[in-house]
Amino acid sequence: MAPKDEVELAAAVRKADAPVRVPGTGHSFTPLNETNGTIIDLSAFDGFKGFDPEQEIATFGAATPLWEIGPLVHPLGYGLKNMGDIDRQTLGGVVGTGTHGTGPTLGSFSAEVAGFRLLLASGEIIHCSKDENAEMFAGGRTSFGVLGVMTEIAMYVRPAYKLLEKHFLLPLDELFEQLDSLVRDNRHFEFFCFPYADVAVCKSLNESTEDAPAPRTAEEMRARGEKIGTDSRTFVAINEVLPYAPFLLKPAHRLFSQLMPGSGRVRWSHEIFPSPRPVRFNEMEYAVPIEKGPETVREIIKTIRARGINTGFPLEYRTVAADDVWMSPFYQRPSATIAVHQYHKVDTAKLFNTCEAIFRRVDGRPHWGKRHSRSASELEHLYPQYQPFRNLRGRLDPDRKFLNAHLRALFD
Repeated sequence: MAPKDEVELAAAVRKADAPVRVPGTGHSFTPLNETNGTIIDLSAFDGFKGFDPEQEIATFGAATPLWEIGPLVHPLGYGLKNMGDIDRQTLGGVVGTGTHGTGPTLGSFSAEVAGFRLLLASGEIIHCSKDENAEMFAGGRTSFGVLGVMTEIAMYVRPAYKLLEKHFLLPLDELFEQLDSLVRDNRHFEFFCFPYADVAVCKSLNESTEDAPAPRTAEEMRARGEKIGTDSRTFVAINEVLPYAPFLLKPAHRLFSQLMPGSGRVRWSHEIFPSPRPVRFNEMEYAVPIEKGPETVREIIKTIRARGINTGFPLEYRTVAADDVWMSPFYQRPSATIAVHQYHKVDTAKLFNTCEAIFRRVDGRPHWGKRHSRSASELEHLYPQYQPFRNLRGRLDPDRKFLNAHLRALFD
């Protein structure tokens, strides 16, 4: 089904066989949209819908791809406050899963939502904000499509800004000695660590008044994410071999660490946040209390080495501010996020199970769009508003129209 407007969407949802799921671009690694019922294509619900300069709020169709948002609002002199390092998803997808960038004072996409239009299983459309349907606003900003279908999302924006990107290598001991100050002293800081290397690849982004090239068009932004360079081909080739040649792990990780850093540059924010990701992989990511972040990633590195776990990808470490979104991994908790990747042809079980056991010990909360095995009882322990969220879901969708098997196990 591919409705063209809210009237057609309401009719489609009412008539559709359950479970009804409304995917974005299929970027999630969890079966959020797996269904033997109905898939609804929301691609008609995209584009720029309105702008309130006094409140600095821009409204978009929920299916607007992230690569299109910057070119839509930059001509108005504005940009998003933060973004992640991939821009292939839709706005509805990143809001629905609590996707984030990095920066200790900056929240996730969900935290920057000012309001949204939500189509319920009954076909009714309601507007949610902090002043209107406040409970649905609190619960709905990260809700994986179980409350209804978001058709429009209003986002807080800020005046357009440029960022200076720097990459540098640090020995691991020095990194952890300096980590608190690196996070504190940069608007954005993250690091990538190949577990068998002795250095981390560090990346900082800070506001700049230096000149930047003219901003790209939306089409140029879309095409940018599809290119694969020489370094990526090398990365793929070595990852194809590593499962059969574990003796190459240390030299490969050292090589990757040297190849990964880019040169310094200044770009408009929406162009510099995302990086092309042409190599396929599977991913797990957890948010842990920020004070437990360094010890957690160090334990993961130590355990991977001790068990000789084979992986050709780095760990990724970022920070995110606390928010008030009920099912956000950052609910009332400043967090460090640690992402674990594995090449798409390699079995994830040994690496992901090992890391998830460590995340469990520090009350880690999973990214909803990335691999995890947490149960409903565990989620109730991790999220103070878990039960109110389940109750809200039950009231809005008593017939479970939007619950597939994966989501029913977690929230029914």
